[in-house]
Amino acid sequence: MSDFRSVKGKVAIVTGAARGIGFGAAETLASEGVHVVMSDILPILDESCKKIQDAFPDVQVYAKSADVSDEMAVKALVDFTVEKFGKLDIMFNNAGMHMDTGAVWETDMAKVDKILGVNLKGAFHGCKYAAQQMIKQKSGTIVNTGSFFGKVGHALSATYGASKGGIHTMTQSLALELAPYNVNVNAICPGLAASEMHWAFVEEDAKARGITFEEMKQLELEEIPLSRYGYGSDMAGVIMWLASKSGEYVTGQLINVNGGLDFT
Repeated sequence: MSDFRSVKGKVAIVTGAARGIGFGAAETLASEGVHVVMSDILPILDESCKKIQDAFPDVQVYAKSADVSDEMAVKALVDFTVEKFGKLDIMFNNAGMHMDTGAVWETDMAKVDKILGVNLKGAFHGCKYAAQQMIKQKSGTIVNTGSFFGKVGHALSATYGASKGGIHTMTQSLALELAPYNVNVNAICPGLAASEMHWAFVEEDAKARGITFEEMKQLELEEIPLSRYGYGSDMAGVIMWLASKSGEYVTGQLINVNGGLDFT
């Protein structure tokens, strides 16, 4: 069988991997024979790692706690991975956060620093140290989690949107910088995902509208042409394509993985 679409034996780091999109992506990568280093700051990381390792004993899965806003913690994460496997094929910079910041004129700047520190600088750190290793290898795939909120402004989401917009332009800059080294760099832009972060949004919106959580979910699903939320496995499908020979010519792109919710 051709290896045109195969990722078996590759090594990946997934940040924000304890739950949600990150966990689903790590699980799917492992199911396809990818060795995975899962990273997060949540205490459930070890438990999440064990679930995947038990389900797929033929691959190696490690848990490595790291706060992505801490540059040296991300360097240590990449160093750990290379020490274990001797290479790094896939860097999925997925860790992110959101908090209510209100309108720009009422935003607490400490919240701005926090969101940009995790979302933008966290991805930047991952890109920086993955790039250093991939330049040595002259191969690799970097995928950042962007957002349709980073493509078009949304009221009351200036800080979160700015963090994702920054990821988008950084992704394209790095794609050009790494092209001579046979490394492709792209961002995926989820829409409405079945994740704990998104459920918090749903809860807030439901309260504001005076409806139930389930009623709010139904309203959202009616907006998605494919009529379902996105999962980590959907993101992993794109990541595996980009990391295989079949996707190696794709770089610098902001790829919507959103069920048709948004085409920008």
